[in-house]
Amino acid sequence: MHLLLMFLVLGQLCWSVSLDLQYHFIDKNMSWSEAQSHCREFYTDLASVNDMKDLKNLKAAANGSTDAWIGLYQTSDNLTDKKWHWSQPTVRYTLRVRHSPWKPGQPDDYGGTENCGMMYSDGLWNDYYCDDKLSCFICYNESSNTTVMINDATNKRTWSEAQQFCRTHHTDLMSGLDQYKLFQEQNLTLPSWCWIGLFRDTWSWSDRSDSSFRNWNSHTSINPLTKKCAALGAEGRWESDDCELKKSFICEGDSFVLVKENKTWEEALIHCRHNYRDLAWSIDIESLKQEVQADIRDANSEFVWIGLHFACFFEAWVWVDGKYVSETNDNWKERGGSECGHVAAVERGGEWVKKNFMDKYNFICMRR
Repeated sequence: MHLLLMFLVLGQLCWSVSLDLQYHFIDKNMSWSEAQSHCREFYTDLASVNDMKDLKNLKAAANGSTDAWIGLYQTSDNLTDKKWHWSQPTVRYTLRVRHSPWKPGQPDDYGGTENCGMMYSDGLWNDYYCDDKLSCFICYNESSNTTVMINDATNKRTWSEAQQFCRTHHTDLMSGLDQYKLFQEQNLTLPSWCWIGLFRDTWSWSDRSDSSFRNWNSHTSINPLTKKCAALGAEGRWESDDCELKKSFICEGDSFVLVKENKTWEEALIHCRHNYRDLAWSIDIESLKQEVQADIRDANSEFVWIGLHFACFFEAWVWVDGKYVSETNDNWKERGGSECGHVAAVERGGEWVKKNFMDKYNFICMRR
C-alpha cells in the first residue's frame, strides 16, 4: 500500500462542524439505549425537538409511523430534581422565587405531583395538578404580540389540552415575565384560576440540548415514574414508554456531505478528516446507503469516492473505520480479484466500483 495511504487510514483525526438539523427515520426495532447508540454512531444523536417547525419536520420524517423513539428521556427518579420550564421553548426559566410573582409559600409541590403553573385572579402564581381541568388559560399570540384569555366553563381543559389549544390557534401558553407583564398591561380580568405556560419535570434530551419543548398526549402524565423514555405517537403527540421495548426510532443529524471537487482518494480522505469526520464508511447499511445515493445524484463526476480501500497486508477490503467488507458484498458491481492501490468509488446507480487511488473524483464525507 502507498505509505501515505496507510498512514491516513490508520490515523484517527477528527474535527467537529456545526450542522443543520435533519431527521432520519430508522425502520429497525431497538430499545431506547440501542437506538441512541445507533444514532450516535451513524448520525449525531436521537432526535431532539426545539419548536413547532422541528415537530413538523419530525412528523414528516416518521412518514406515518406512530411508535418511534425520540431522544427525550427521564433523567432521575428523584422528584426533587424536577426543573421548571416555560412551555414556549424560546423562553428560558431563570426566575428566583422571591423575585417572581409566585404566591407566598409557592411553589410547594404538594404531594409531589404539582407540576404545572396556574395564575390566581390577583395575578399571583401557584403550582397545581396538571391533570386537573380548569376553564381558563392564557395564550400568547406572537403575530399580534398580545396575550389571549380563554374562558370556557363548558369545556374545561388539563394543562396539556390548554397547551395544545394555544399552539393550534395562537403561539403557545403565556410564557416568561415579558408576556406576563404584557398580560398585566392589557388589564384583563381573570374570572378564576387560569393555566399559564409553567411546567416542571425531570426529562432531558439525549443530545444534551436545553430545549424545553414538550408535546405529550393529553393523557400522558407530565412526570411518569415507570415509563422513562419518549416515543413519537399518533398525530405527532408523544407517549412515555418502557425504555427496553423494541421500537423504530428517529435520528437527528445529516450523516454525509457531497464535496464537488475532483481529488485523488488520499486527497479526499485528508479533506474529509480536516473539515468533517472522515470519508464515508459503512454505507452498506440501508438507511445510510439511501442517503448517499441521494447525494450522488448531484455529483459532477462519473464516480464518487467513499472510504473503502483494499488493505494489502490483510488482503481484504476495509472501511476507513477498520470494519471489513466481503468481496461478495451485494453492493459490488463486479466480483473478482483485488490488488494493492485499489480503492472504492460509487457510481450513480449506487453500486461500488474498484478504482485506482490516483484517479480524481468528487467524494462523500461523513459529518460529525
